[in-house]
Amino acid sequence: MDQATRTLSARDIQPFYFTGTGGEYFRIWIVNLILSILTLGIYSAWAKVRTNRYFYGNTQVDDTGFEYHAKPLAILKGRLLAVTLLLVYVLAGQMFPAAGVAFMLLLLLAIPWVIWKSMQFNARMTSFRNVRFGFYGSLLDSYRYILLIPLIPLLTAVLAGIVMWFVTGSSEPGPYVTLAVLAIITTYLMIPFIQKALTGYYIGNHRYGQGLLKVDLSTKKYYLIYLCLFGWSILIFAAISVAAGVAMYFSGLDIAAMVPAAEGELPTMAMAPLIAGIVFRYIAILIAGVWVKAYLKAKIRNHVFSNIQLQHVMRLDSSITTGRLFRFYLVNILLMICTLGLAYPWIKVRSARLMASTTEAHMSGSLAQYVSLQQSRQSAIGDEIGEAFDVDANLDLAF
Repeated sequence: MDQATRTLSARDIQPFYFTGTGGEYFRIWIVNLILSILTLGIYSAWAKVRTNRYFYGNTQVDDTGFEYHAKPLAILKGRLLAVTLLLVYVLAGQMFPAAGVAFMLLLLLAIPWVIWKSMQFNARMTSFRNVRFGFYGSLLDSYRYILLIPLIPLLTAVLAGIVMWFVTGSSEPGPYVTLAVLAIITTYLMIPFIQKALTGYYIGNHRYGQGLLKVDLSTKKYYLIYLCLFGWSILIFAAISVAAGVAMYFSGLDIAAMVPAAEGELPTMAMAPLIAGIVFRYIAILIAGVWVKAYLKAKIRNHVFSNIQLQHVMRLDSSITTGRLFRFYLVNILLMICTLGLAYPWIKVRSARLMASTTEAHMSGSLAQYVSLQQSRQSAIGDEIGEAFDVDANLDLAF
């Protein structure tokens, strides 16, 4: 009975996997790179489509890969528009400084709209078994989560400063500096909440055909992750400082005692432990920073994926660990340094394979029947919806 149960459970779990290789992608990457340089970046739109089609097609579940349907010209239009706006901003700033500031504010106000359009486009251009994905989040929510909520502390501080100035008439900088510091601290304290809200907005408004994706994220879990990260960071950086200080102290004493120096001068040989201590400190801080990135991504990704569900048919799960991701990042850094960047295609393939291999789909129904149902319900919307904006809006959670 237990064996039968285990066999049934195994059938209900569909692992993701990546079938591409570094050699295959290297040939695509090098051609994309050369043609993008020769065409002054114009070919980059075609390069993006070729790259996405390769990685989408080789990311598979239930023996089926994903598909990417975007047209290069649509992406090129979005990029040309972005370049045009940037040039207008630079020229306006040089000729009319006030106009440059106004244009910068307009660009800031346009950011949520651009990201919203990008989410729509990228979702619509993705399909699985001929059923398109879609993003149906509202533009108002995009402004709320991307612009309004992050700016609440700053706007509150500005409003409080204006009220204070009208009431007291004081121009002393002290109170206003305090308000600014409190706004910055509050913004940092809101980062877990903002990230949770934005991730929920992004995933929770996706559809597969007519099927809704649901995600139930915990604000408490996000704050616990960041709180643990803060505690570990203090311990790690304190240990680095103590280790570097002790090593420099003892090494410096021994060598300094052996090499006399003129008054007020540092012994020449004593520079060796000093330099070694500084190098050790920076390398240790770099490695600690890599660990922090691995910890944050692994914990948040596992929490998010374990709470994604496609109606009653499927839920996702992620089992990546901090240690595995940390070693993965360190190897990638060494490969990039030793190959002067030529290992990038293999690193990108390794990343896709790692993320896919630590992701599973837990089935509670027939995926084939569900896909057939979505195919029959799928609307006849055309391939293109609006303009394509080359904005990475996946919150670092995609494969």
